[in-house]
Amino acid sequence: LAVNIDALAGTGPGGRVTEADVKAAKSGASQVAPTRIAALALPPTARGVEAPQAATSIPAGEREERIPLRGLRKRIAEHMHEARQHAAHFTYVEEADMSEIVALRERAKKVAEARGVKLTFLPFILKAVTHALKDHPLLNASLDEAKGEIVVKRYYNLGIATNTDQGLIVPVVRDADRKSILDLAREVEALAEKARTNKLTLADIQGSTFTITSVGKLGGVMSTPIVNYPEVAILGVNKIEKRAVVRDDKVVIRDMMNLSISLDHRVVDGYVGAVFLADVIKYLEDPNHFLL
Repeated sequence: LAVNIDALAGTGPGGRVTEADVKAAKSGASQVAPTRIAALALPPTARGVEAPQAATSIPAGEREERIPLRGLRKRIAEHMHEARQHAAHFTYVEEADMSEIVALRERAKKVAEARGVKLTFLPFILKAVTHALKDHPLLNASLDEAKGEIVVKRYYNLGIATNTDQGLIVPVVRDADRKSILDLAREVEALAEKARTNKLTLADIQGSTFTITSVGKLGGVMSTPIVNYPEVAILGVNKIEKRAVVRDDKVVIRDMMNLSISLDHRVVDGYVGAVFLADVIKYLEDPNHFLL
């Protein structure tokens, strides 16, 4: 706008010149009182203001970017807000010794590869969860607020929270209790690929009864997931790492993982959620329980 910046008394923090100051100078309108101008004419330290850092070479209009909140990102924001508004969240965390699962997966990887399946830890977790859900049906439920009813599901459709370039999507593994470890691995891999390539259909992301979320390779030590409303529980899976633990009064190295269960406390009491998580861990620590 051909305005001499050095001649302006800025109204921004530390006397910085703002876009409004420049436009006001261009239009001839003063937006700063004379006493304010006089004060700002003093060095910053004389005004009791910390001296501003050296100005960058980035034009004012390029120092911020505004991204419209729309599409999937907007829907995620609305859904998370809805979940927080309705569900009374409670999170419980416990650790699991995954050493047996780690060994079992290592032995089974060659069989899986021979059948064209990439075997991760997630199918084992899905299997353990479905077994525990059958023992604790309130966690495989939803709350119909309009009718004042808890709707217990006798089918087990597990949502798998998946990160994509567009945001968090939850594709659904249907009837997970009826599928083998390799079947689950195959379906999880197929859904993840569809999510990455934006090929998920509406049917792929609807109808979950319980959700599992993991940040994948990043792992994380602990998480407090938000319940996928109107479901009443979500399991957070964190990284597996070798830790020193005590077994039979001896310090040994084991493959440990933290699990967190977030609940809608209106439907599921904390104690019930804790017992459910203990059962999930029981199945993971001794996979013979669900393999048999």
